Amino acid sequence: MSSKPLNVLYLDGFTVQGKDYDASDAIGYGITASKAIRNGLRKMGYNLIRPKPMPILLKDLNSVRLDWFLKGYKKTLSLLTTDPPHIIFIFHILQHFPAEIKRMLFDLGLSIPVIGYTHGSHWDPTDTFRFIKYPEFHILDLANLYSLDRILVVSHYMRNTLVQNISRFNNEVAEEIEKKIDVVGLPIDIRFIDRFYTNERFKRTTVVFNHSLLPGKNPGLFFKVMERMLKDYEVNFVVTRRLSVNEPYYNQVEKLKRSYPEMLVLGNTMSLEDYYKTLWMADIQVSTATHESLGIATLEAMYTQNCCILPSLGSYPEISDGIKEILYEYGEDGLYEKLAYFIVRSEERKEVATRLRQVSHKYSPANVVSNISKVIEGFELRKGPC
Repeated sequence: MSSKPLNVLYLDGFTVQGKDYDASDAIGYGITASKAIRNGLRKMGYNLIRPKPMPILLKDLNSVRLDWFLKGYKKTLSLLTTDPPHIIFIFHILQHFPAEIKRMLFDLGLSIPVIGYTHGSHWDPTDTFRFIKYPEFHILDLANLYSLDRILVVSHYMRNTLVQNISRFNNEVAEEIEKKIDVVGLPIDIRFIDRFYTNERFKRTTVVFNHSLLPGKNPGLFFKVMERMLKDYEVNFVVTRRLSVNEPYYNQVEKLKRSYPEMLVLGNTMSLEDYYKTLWMADIQVSTATHESLGIATLEAMYTQNCCILPSLGSYPEISDGIKEILYEYGEDGLYEKLAYFIVRSEERKEVATRLRQVSHKYSPANVVSNISKVIEGFELRKGPC
């Protein structure tokens, strides 16, 4: 790296703390992973310029979010016209659109590389959240990907998914997209997680479900298996996120809570402190996701030495690094059998959890930020004003 610091305009994602929100990035990895990246880049000598729009007080979080985006664009324009950076980094390209940033650069006559993460995509048919929340955005999503100088993705699975599905639409465009993709991963904030380490353990073997309750995570499957398990085994279950009364399984879970008040813990969207403490105390983590481009919630559970029970799809075979015994054939019976297997085999469960913790270090901030730095250093960046 040059001895003269490179100025990085870092466009962060929208986050909320202490409240619930339907998008996981707003209350989860958008807070922890982005912070770890920022801290890591600063340690490597980059000078981060981070526009921080002041939020307005509105009851509707969606309106607050939109206002935050607009103010972010305005602050970006102000910086570009007064003190242009060497490079622009977008943490979440579904929030700040690279096409809009590139339009600013074109109109201002600036030549500044733009790199950014796509944490999901309309070109991933399993990403149901995008199709529900933002229908008919396929071409817009493709335009944003194409506008980036380098596309950061969190897994090889995500890279392959993008290329394969875009190629069905236009092979030449897919080839250009593929040339721009860098698999860099996404960090778990291990120093922050370590702050909440505890030797305390639950009285019973404890299974945690630490995912959002969106359709792509298929929580209904988990709740079906949880109901069977509560009847058959002396085991605790923890659901970290808040259940809405509008959820189709709300009544089912509330009934189970009344029947098993000491064995079922409803976290109601825990604070990060309580969340990480719970992971340290738990024994097993379960995923029932049909969509997963990486799996930060699972990586956090791996790092806190849980035995993770994962479907054999998406990015899970990749992040579990060949530990096949934790993967189950998707469906109610497959999950029940795999979970039952590890509930009654505590020594094998602990051994697998230890191996998974070692694997999770691949996603430490040091490793991921080093990957990002290599992308940045791949440009011939100007050392003065652009």
